[in-house]
Amino acid sequence: MQHYPQGPPMGQPPPNMMTQQAMAGQGVQYRKRSNETDSLAKHIKKKRPTDRNMPPKIEAFVPESKLYTELNEFEKKLDATIMRKRLDVQEALGKPTKVKRTLRIFVSNTSSDQQATQQQQQQNNEEENNFDFNNGNPPSWTLKIEGRLLDPPIPTKKAQPVQKFTSFFRSICIELDRDPKLYPEGNTIEWHKQANSPEHDGVEVSRRGDVNVKARIILEPEYMPQKFKLDAPLSEMLDMKLETKPHIVMGIWNYIKHNKLQDAEDKRIIRCDQRMQELFNAPQVHFSHIPELINSHLARPDPIVINYTIRVDKEFHQSPQAYDIDVDLDSVVRQKMMNTVASTQLQKEIMGLDDKIVQCVQSINNSKIKRDFLMQFAQNPVEFINKWIASQARDLEVILGESKINLEEMRQTDFYKQPWVKEAVFHYLTAKVQQRMQELLNAQRGAGPQ
Repeated sequence: MQHYPQGPPMGQPPPNMMTQQAMAGQGVQYRKRSNETDSLAKHIKKKRPTDRNMPPKIEAFVPESKLYTELNEFEKKLDATIMRKRLDVQEALGKPTKVKRTLRIFVSNTSSDQQATQQQQQQNNEEENNFDFNNGNPPSWTLKIEGRLLDPPIPTKKAQPVQKFTSFFRSICIELDRDPKLYPEGNTIEWHKQANSPEHDGVEVSRRGDVNVKARIILEPEYMPQKFKLDAPLSEMLDMKLETKPHIVMGIWNYIKHNKLQDAEDKRIIRCDQRMQELFNAPQVHFSHIPELINSHLARPDPIVINYTIRVDKEFHQSPQAYDIDVDLDSVVRQKMMNTVASTQLQKEIMGLDDKIVQCVQSINNSKIKRDFLMQFAQNPVEFINKWIASQARDLEVILGESKINLEEMRQTDFYKQPWVKEAVFHYLTAKVQQRMQELLNAQRGAGPQ
């Protein structure tokens, strides 16, 4: 015999190393060298968007580089497509899709060290001339509540989601009908789901006792998202018994549209008919107030109650009844979409390949610069060396900030044949004459009349 409940549940440094402060105190001079790997990593992160481009005119030397450019363009299109599909998947995840499955619950119990079973064992031992190995433990029993998902009616090759028994319930309560004076440990056992706690395939409760006990098992299903039980008037109006709040509000909206209850001028005002007036006690309501108004007509779903008698006259006893409950599971496609969106392993592999591409392109750029340098030197060595030395001298002076005139150019005679040289010499000589005259005047004033 199978029982089907009313509502569907759901589912410091090392001691041998010298510190930098100690080395400085002993007069040791050292220069810290930058880590080439860290510098390259920073360089890659800083210049990743441009370093993926090949240097200009590289196709003249390496014709195959055109294929890389084409692959780069294709990758941009592929990235755009993947991003668009990812957005589509995220949008689809916002619309929950559930699959109906059946959870079958089994209730059983075992007993140990019971008087009836001990007597039977003693008789068997006497008949077989065996010794009695009774350890003198007090009689006890263990209640087991287990459940498993039944296979879908239409088998599929796709892997079905696996959920354990306790994942479908918010709490489990067991009430025992026995004398509290004889059993001071209490007759109520409760289990409540905790955040990040592991799930189990069943629940076991062990207690002492040597008599049959009536147990009342109360299972409170957990719904994701949360479902509510509608009271009689609202349930009759919407033809719903157990539903989520968004679906209830949507049902009211469909009822309003079907009966044309919106105000002619302000569509947000709802002209209540007789049924809605009985619910909200008002001739008209603002539609934005409906989610709050229906709270008084919603309640928590009814729990699932199973009555079971724990028998101790047998070592194992199982209820002749199994209890089937309809549960909602996330579809396999939804689970795969969630895993795809949450997965970061592929993204890490792509980032690693991008870093390798950046290093290869940087190496090609460096080789191109070296080739251009050597080609200019081979064509005109003297002119190239002079220009290169002058360029290096300018860069050095800019870095050191010592002079604004190129020292390398001052060594050439052409430097003193420029138009501004005569004017510069005139100003220089004038400054020297004025300086000498000032010195003579100061000397005369210092040697005045004795």
